[in-house]
Amino acid sequence: MSPASRVLVIDDDEFVRDVTTMSLEDLGYRVRATGDGFEALRWLEDETFDLLVVDVKMSEIDGPTLYREVQERWPERHARVLFVSGFGETDYHEPALQAVRDVPLLFKPFSLDDLKAAIERVLTPA
Repeated sequence: MSPASRVLVIDDDEFVRDVTTMSLEDLGYRVRATGDGFEALRWLEDETFDLLVVDVKMSEIDGPTLYREVQERWPERHARVLFVSGFGETDYHEPALQAVRDVPLLFKPFSLDDLKAAIERVLTPA
């Protein structure tokens, strides 16, 4: 992914969302961010993003549910997803991620280098 590529950050933790957004902007990406998975789905109806950075555990719609919805509506986009999650949510991960094992997961807190490396893994063809 080249600089100025579009990234959609979906995280209901405002601090994490802001830090992730600023980090991605520092790396040269154009970023749009929301804390609401339903709002993200509305944006995806009209806009194309090169990557979705999605929190696993959110209040309204969790990351795996959002991922499955994107996969169903826009199957060509489903491979460009990176899940992020807090270490404290470990018990939540197993059942929530069971059906979406192919999506990479980056644990919070993460460094700029960790984020950059994860993005490269997601977007580099196998």
